[in-house]
Amino acid sequence: MRKLLLSTTALAAAATLSANTVLADVAISGGMEWTYESRDPGTAVTGASNDDFSSDTNIKMTFTNKTDSGLTVGLVYDMESVADDNANANGADENYMYIKGGFGTIMLGQNDGAGDQLTRTASDLVGPDALSDNGTGMTGAGNLADDNADLVNDIGDENNITYMMPAMGGLSLGASYKDAGDDAAANADETVFAAKYDFTSGNVKGSIHYGNNSIGGANAGDGSTNSNSMGIDITSGPFRAVVAKAESDVSTTVSTEITDYGIQYNLGNGITLAAVGTQVEENTGGETSDITTVSLKYNIASGLDAYLTYHDYDYEDGTAATANDDDGSVTLLTIKAAF
Repeated sequence: MRKLLLSTTALAAAATLSANTVLADVAISGGMEWTYESRDPGTAVTGASNDDFSSDTNIKMTFTNKTDSGLTVGLVYDMESVADDNANANGADENYMYIKGGFGTIMLGQNDGAGDQLTRTASDLVGPDALSDNGTGMTGAGNLADDNADLVNDIGDENNITYMMPAMGGLSLGASYKDAGDDAAANADETVFAAKYDFTSGNVKGSIHYGNNSIGGANAGDGSTNSNSMGIDITSGPFRAVVAKAESDVSTTVSTEITDYGIQYNLGNGITLAAVGTQVEENTGGETSDITTVSLKYNIASGLDAYLTYHDYDYEDGTAATANDDDGSVTLLTIKAAF
């Protein structure tokens, strides 16, 4: 991470404008993940190679200023470039401002909501982008909303307002609100509440997590959909374990239930092992997916890591026909660099 001081006075003078001197602390950081993915699906597609390259690059700039009244005012701009096969997408991943003081922190703009910041999933123990981000198909294309047990219908990098209360002992609380827009069919506003409690008992450190999200119907009078997540994260010496459970409405009558659990062990010498089990099912007894994941992380050098992740999955579409059932595996090799 690079840090420098940027004088807005100099910029204003160059533009022949007058202004009071304001010094902003500027931090610039970056990172890239490059992934090779190999699939062995249980459903055959004629001529498919079942392997590909992908990459995800981020450059993040943070501007921070201290006011005379003791507030911290900041701007975060995160540029992202995602490349999968021959496709390339560039844009802003996060773009928001924050105001921090004794009252807590208010974030305005395109940023993750409180649920993403405070909930937990056992999938956090394995390699980056190890699950369906690359379209591996482990949860099909039907009513299985996700493949990990954090807050499924959370507010992502979308325009919202988030408030994080100052920590009270080990308790952290947050809330987010996203307005879907002003059109007739844009009433699906989202409200998120989330909490985390950190605790220590002897050599054990842990945290308890909870999140809830409610989304209004797209049209006036439509029913709302909801999601919730709870989990516990325990660390003792080289061991870390996470158990989480989530439920998310796909519609007003159908929901997805997800349970995941995993353990991670730091072997030392830069090697960390992890294993995660995930069960995903539709509440009506339809689709199901069972996923077993093992992962190895190796710290090559400072700021440079390699991840090897293997998934074995069994997806069933819940109908008498078996054409869409998929019993297969996915292997990913990821090189991650941070700057």
